Amino acid sequence: MPHLLHRLGLAIAATGLLLGSIVYADDSVGKRLYRYYNDKGTPTMSDQITEEHIRRGYDIVDRNMQVIRHFPPFDEAVYQKDKVKRDSAFRQQQEDARILRLFSSARDAELARNRQLDTLETSIGYNMLQLQRIKRLRAAFVEEAAATERKTNKPDPKVKARITEFDKQILDLQTLISYQRAEQNKVKNDFIPIINRLSELEKAEARQGSVQFVPSTRP
Repeated sequence: MPHLLHRLGLAIAATGLLLGSIVYADDSVGKRLYRYYNDKGTPTMSDQITEEHIRRGYDIVDRNMQVIRHFPPFDEAVYQKDKVKRDSAFRQQQEDARILRLFSSARDAELARNRQLDTLETSIGYNMLQLQRIKRLRAAFVEEAAATERKTNKPDPKVKARITEFDKQILDLQTLISYQRAEQNKVKNDFIPIINRLSELEKAEARQGSVQFVPSTRP
């Protein structure tokens, strides 16, 4: 089992830097295709990753056929040994490929998360100001209604209707603000596994990059 996990770890680690807003694809990246070579060396292209891609190893290429990332094949014996682990690794590589289409690094994902949080916070701030404004208007109408009732011994139906309208607006804004606060928490939670996975892949790529070939000095 350690051998299997090691093999699967190497295969997954070879994905490199990731990235899926989750949350959010960037059209500027351009269309990406997935290419593997069959037994005759003939390339097969598709816009989806299949099990054959995973088994043989594949390249992510752009529309100019330039390689963006290379995913090495699984060891065939290991690949056939444990279906559960194989399927789990397959799903992980699919998720990694999805993230690669969304973000280029953990920092990129953090910036995307922060942009969404900032947008929500700006909207919340605006709605809070609106809420305060409506509460002040309501308070003024309440005072007016009380003054009118003291003079006439009966409430003004128009003023009372406005107060009821303000109550509805206040409730709607409070509900909206609560929803936006919940959305902020959801954005934070949604990005946690994405950022963590990107960080893992960046570390794995850095470790692989630190292994350099040293030529033999033997004659």
